[in-house]
Amino acid sequence: MLDTISGLPAHPLLAHLVAILVPATALLAVLAVLWPAARRRIGGAALFVAAGTLVAIPLTTAAGSWLQPRVMMGGEVLQHHATLGGQLLVWSALLTIAMICWWALHTPLFADDVGALPPTVRRIGITLTGAGTLVFAAVSTWLVVRIGHTGAQSMWGGMAC
Repeated sequence: MLDTISGLPAHPLLAHLVAILVPATALLAVLAVLWPAARRRIGGAALFVAAGTLVAIPLTTAAGSWLQPRVMMGGEVLQHHATLGGQLLVWSALLTIAMICWWALHTPLFADDVGALPPTVRRIGITLTGAGTLVFAAVSTWLVVRIGHTGAQSMWGGMAC
């Protein structure tokens, strides 16, 4: 278990990694859906970023579970932070699945298989995976902002910066 890194609690360190990876994944997903030239350039690389995100999130939540009983402040806000953190894996996984489906419908690797689909089915698939990718990207990004905010609130409370 990754509880500490060089004697420091791992959770806040990993949380910053997740705070970068989730929006980066979402940005790459949105670019792939909305900008065909970007889709050709980023290709499957966006899927590797998404996979890295899916690895980082459970590490972060596990480190948070280790840290939570050791933190003396936060109370209800900390519990809300933990609840939101538990939801992030689901939304990021949905984003990754939608990205994989979107990529499969647009990559030359599956051109023969996709070309064999009836045009209506292909259009519906593209529409659903594109819309799902955009929605899941937005929700994942919004959720990571909320998680960060509640985490900061639980530690710092109403302190002015």
